[in-house]
Amino acid sequence: MTAIAQAYSATGAAWQRGPGRIYDRLATSLLTSSPVPLAGRTVLDLGAGTGAATRAIWAAGGVPIAADVAIGMLQAIGPSRPASAVADAGALPFGDDTLDGVVAAFSLNHLPDPRRALREAARVTRAGGPLLVSAYAGDDHHPVKDAVNAAAAELGWRAEAWVDELRAASMPVLASVEGAERVVGDAGISAADVRRVDVAFPDLDVDDLVAWRTGMAQMAPFVAGLTAAQRHRLRARAVELLGVAPPLVRRVVVIAAVL
Repeated sequence: MTAIAQAYSATGAAWQRGPGRIYDRLATSLLTSSPVPLAGRTVLDLGAGTGAATRAIWAAGGVPIAADVAIGMLQAIGPSRPASAVADAGALPFGDDTLDGVVAAFSLNHLPDPRRALREAARVTRAGGPLLVSAYAGDDHHPVKDAVNAAAAELGWRAEAWVDELRAASMPVLASVEGAERVVGDAGISAADVRRVDVAFPDLDVDDLVAWRTGMAQMAPFVAGLTAAQRHRLRARAVELLGVAPPLVRRVVVIAAVL
């Protein structure tokens, strides 16, 4: 298992307590871009994590299959989780033309070259099935990220090497409409609709924002090792550094195609 997979696997339930609230809404937003209805379709949630897109597929009337390289994330979906598989996005354990669609919500942006994963998604999907992909835009940022990082650093946290590698090599690949269009074209997928989407979270308060960042995979294992007093100190210091927080708006690149 790679370092990034280990980190996500170790995050598990902490993700759903913090980032999950945000990712659930982002997954629902992604599914609204589907060019065909998902109802009645067997749809792969690729890079399922704790099941944000899985739940959205269920809500849309589809039958989800959750796949992720991090088993700890799949286990955190809970006892009602669907059929699932520990799987590499570049080598899916499904036959040709066996599924009715693929959703990859904020998972392919973890890959330095997502073309192979896109080709695999196309291989396993029957003709006429939807492909829905989301990634963060290059200008997606909120000051709570820096505030939590600084507060955690005061307690000894340091980002692992995979975090810097992800930000430098993987996330930029799909971080613009133009870049995503190139990747999709190189993967042999035609007539994809690629666009920018902004998703607002005006209901989240400062504590929600801090919980989001402390529950992320690069931070959650560190936070889990702190004492209760240290966790309180981390939260209080992050709130102090953040000050008056602007409302959260996630800036997203969405790919929607019929395969």
